[in-house]
Amino acid sequence: MSVETGETATGDVVVSGGGLRVRFRAAPPLTLHGDSCWRTDGNSPIRVRRDSAVAFFSRYQPMGHTLRRVGRPDLRFDAPPVPVTFLADPEPGIGKWIEAVWQAPGGPLHGWFHAETPVGGAGRLFMPHIGRAISDDDGLTWRHRGDLLRLPVERVDPTWRNGFFAGGYGDLCAVPDREGRWLYILFSSYHPDERAQGIAVLRLPAADPSAPPALWTATGWSTDDGDALRPIWPMGRGWRYADPDGFWGPAVHYNHTLDAFVMLLNRTADGAGDLVQEGIYASFNRDLAVAEAWSTPLRIVRGGAWYPQAVGLDEGQGDTEMGTIGRFFMAGFSAWTVEFSRVADGTPTGLPLACSARQFAGLFGADRRCPW
Repeated sequence: MSVETGETATGDVVVSGGGLRVRFRAAPPLTLHGDSCWRTDGNSPIRVRRDSAVAFFSRYQPMGHTLRRVGRPDLRFDAPPVPVTFLADPEPGIGKWIEAVWQAPGGPLHGWFHAETPVGGAGRLFMPHIGRAISDDDGLTWRHRGDLLRLPVERVDPTWRNGFFAGGYGDLCAVPDREGRWLYILFSSYHPDERAQGIAVLRLPAADPSAPPALWTATGWSTDDGDALRPIWPMGRGWRYADPDGFWGPAVHYNHTLDAFVMLLNRTADGAGDLVQEGIYASFNRDLAVAEAWSTPLRIVRGGAWYPQAVGLDEGQGDTEMGTIGRFFMAGFSAWTVEFSRVADGTPTGLPLACSARQFAGLFGADRRCPW
């Protein structure tokens, strides 16, 4: 995060605007990944139970893969993480990050993963896609259930200069609606057509998560392959440039205090092929079916690390549901609680949370590599 003065990493930070108030408070530092990697990569599904919690987090070295970790409901982990296994993986040479899970009562655990196919002759560029998986043993082993969204390989563009992607879809989350009818998957579109780039959304029937997805388009929800997706927030400057400008990597949870869904977002701007983090933003929406109803994103963190998440700690909660107070994570690190509330005044007030590299070392240890 920023190294500007006016540091706020360990204080009580309140920022509001557009009808939303966000409060951060200092909390005992903890991480999802422990010593297994220097930071998490991608959204981390977390399920809180009465006496335990299960977290899935991913790392990208030597190839993208997910680990499973069991701990206490307060997200303190005593046991080491265990790598999950894909059974009969049709593409074992392609990295896979499980970034979202959902389970109907008594049913198997469904998962959705971000996968990255290396682009030949383009340095370290990848073409990501979104796939489906299913588990019958609480996420220890997974069976590949096919692609959810994947562009044809001929759509790859190796001239892109953002440093990471050359087209595709990825960096996702999944959340059910309150009626239990639909599963909504919000994701980052790195589509070659810049009009289709940005934060996008699809939905699946909860009764049949293997069904074809319905994308949000200019005409509403559509399963027609000919209808182009319509981003909730299009990019200000496209992904083909070294300095793209826009939101990516959404993380959504249902917030009981607001009786609304909250989306946390990364925003990159003014980068140099490094996807530099300008800030972390929050938006809310009471009805997931109305993709245009998300509020104008409010910046709640200055700079910061990739992959912010708000995690509820009560039984049955986790990364997709939260009560009054939850844990705020960035890249698997947390030293803050977070609270969301409504305000009548839409005028922006307060300064976003900020944390310098020096403060990070003080919170998590001088031997821990700062993720920003």
